[in-house]
Amino acid sequence: MTTKKFAILASALLAGCASSGTKVDPRVVSTFQPGITTIAQVEAQLGKPNASTRLPDGSIQIVYAYTHKQGSGSWIPFVGAFRGHADANTVTESLTFDQTGLFVQAASSTTQAQPDTLSSK
Repeated sequence: MTTKKFAILASALLAGCASSGTKVDPRVVSTFQPGITTIAQVEAQLGKPNASTRLPDGSIQIVYAYTHKQGSGSWIPFVGAFRGHADANTVTESLTFDQTGLFVQAASSTTQAQPDTLSSK
């Protein structure tokens, strides 16, 4: 196998992606009506949340989080070191409900992480 073909094969093997969690469509969240939409209605549309917490004031917060990781790598000819990195994008949707379980508000956040380049010899 030539060096060029091996470099292409090694890069293909190291590149990859993975996703986990619950991906939420913001257009669906925008249809929830404060004081009208219930937790049960939200869960019927979005599925079971990744986390649920009762706050000290009796309100309830449910959280949906979705992470997508994209990896890449390359082989350096003559050196032989494999180098790669992974970028992660996490979207979190937090929905708050009053003490009776009626929707109050939603908040969304996005976090992007690009870890340091990894290498092994």
